[in-house]
Amino acid sequence: MANAKNKKEESNAADMKFLDELRKKINDVDISMVNLLDERADLVKKIGDYKKKYDIPIYQPGREKEVKSRILSNSKKSFPTEALMHIFTEIVSAARSLEEPLMIGYLGPEGTFTEQAAIKHFGSSVILNPIATIPDVFRQVENGKMNFGIVPIENSQQGTVNLTLDEFVDSPLTIVGETYLSIHHNLLANVDNISEIKRIYSHPQGFAQCRIWIETNLPNAEKMEVSSTAKAASLVPWDKFSAAIASEIAAEKYGLNILERNIEDNPENYTRFWIISTDKQKADNPEKTTVLVSVKDKPGALLRLLSPFQVYNINLSKIESRPSKRRPWDYLFFIDIDESINNSALKKALDKVKEDSVFLKILGSYSKGSY
Repeated sequence: MANAKNKKEESNAADMKFLDELRKKINDVDISMVNLLDERADLVKKIGDYKKKYDIPIYQPGREKEVKSRILSNSKKSFPTEALMHIFTEIVSAARSLEEPLMIGYLGPEGTFTEQAAIKHFGSSVILNPIATIPDVFRQVENGKMNFGIVPIENSQQGTVNLTLDEFVDSPLTIVGETYLSIHHNLLANVDNISEIKRIYSHPQGFAQCRIWIETNLPNAEKMEVSSTAKAASLVPWDKFSAAIASEIAAEKYGLNILERNIEDNPENYTRFWIISTDKQKADNPEKTTVLVSVKDKPGALLRLLSPFQVYNINLSKIESRPSKRRPWDYLFFIDIDESINNSALKKALDKVKEDSVFLKILGSYSKGSY
């Protein structure tokens, strides 16, 4: 009996020694990573000095996408891919801040999905500024108070954000990037039990995207529409027995309980956002181009607008019409093109489009966003 006990103790001791050796190796790896990050930071500072000397923009979206793509292609996939991308977004963000901290204006208030999209795209090492309306985001960037703005352009369930399109008609800003955010709605409250909830606050789209869940679980609750899901969350602490349909980040900012997660009716719910800035910001290797076109008011105008893209084998991923607001039944067309503005075939197609257009404005040529 004693012999068996001794063998078990020896086995446990051997296992502990093996565990200690593995932990020591992890410690060595951690120290190596810190040293390499310090080395990377020193190199970034030198690059920053070069950019300042030659007036090169700090933010280089093409280069940042290239860095992440290289990391992905060299990964052995032992470490979770999504977490790896998040880590390198933050590494790039922190390194960029060593050159110059960026001021990012986003559609506020704090806790919106637009804030989440800004963090996903730029990382946490930026100065985030909530701005009340989409037009105000444009004005702040136009006036140089923000380096970049981020605004929603379309939702996979609810369609285009027309206010964003309308701003581009007269704005000098360009689209310098895009990002997609998976939208997950949560039921946030200042109570502990769903049965206590008498009112729900949310944006109209929040209610629309969670309609079935609400009808099933809170059919008698009063629905209170507000300007944003974050605004909804900000009202709940002051209204007992109320709840909000909003993001997880809103729960953190306003100290609310998450009673139910992911209550959206369709899990494939994404919002696309545009990154806007001055025309100084040019993508190195753009993959997508957005144009604004006003066609001549005569029969077959739309067909003539689209035919050059077919002739030159150019794929259009989106076309959206908006009233010009200049005269009745006069329309503008926003077109997303899956091609770089540097592509010779696209240049020829756009030259043909110009011939039958009142005007053509290139809103931006940029890297495709990732989901």
